[in-house]
Amino acid sequence: MKNFLWRTGLFLPAAIFAVYVLMAVIGIIASIAGAGPLFYCTVYCKVGIALVIAVVAAVLFSQVSFSLQK
Repeated sequence: MKNFLWRTGLFLPAAIFAVYVLMAVIGIIASIAGAGPLFYCTVYCKVGIALVIAVVAAVLFSQVSFSLQK
């Protein structure tokens, strides 16, 4: 259990930071392309929330499956 928490504590923040950087790059590109408030309040926020949820689920699933293999 301790190894599970240790690995999750390392991988989860790194994955969420990667999502943060990706969303920042997407936001910069969208701003350069002329996206308005409608884009940021609808598509951008929903994609960001879905991506964070997917990354958290993927990290937890991979850590649980790795722990069960031992």
